[in-house]
Amino acid sequence: MKKLIVLSLIVSALCVFGCNSKKEIHNELNQKEMITKDIIFIPEGVCSQQIDISVVNDTIRSVVFTKGCPGNTLAVSHLIEGMHIDDAIAKLDGIMCREKPTSCPDQLARALKSMK
Repeated sequence: MKKLIVLSLIVSALCVFGCNSKKEIHNELNQKEMITKDIIFIPEGVCSQQIDISVVNDTIRSVVFTKGCPGNTLAVSHLIEGMHIDDAIAKLDGIMCREKPTSCPDQLARALKSMK
């Protein structure tokens, strides 16, 4: 009878400690999962005047250009939403606009680099 009681206490203690440990680990993971970064970037040498970027866990949530060529900047914004920062940088970095040494997509790549 004593063995049964001791065994019951051990199992109960394991469950309590095990359950709490799982909750603590789960809470730590949830905190790590939602790392949000927001930036307001002032581009240089292009028509757009500002780029607002929101990133969650290195995945681009939203991009909003102020001024610039509306069709192009809106298209770029929509195309990279949901993309990993590194992938977007690889696709946009170094794109030039006419004779300019940069472009709105290139400036966006620079902004994303600054967020890393």
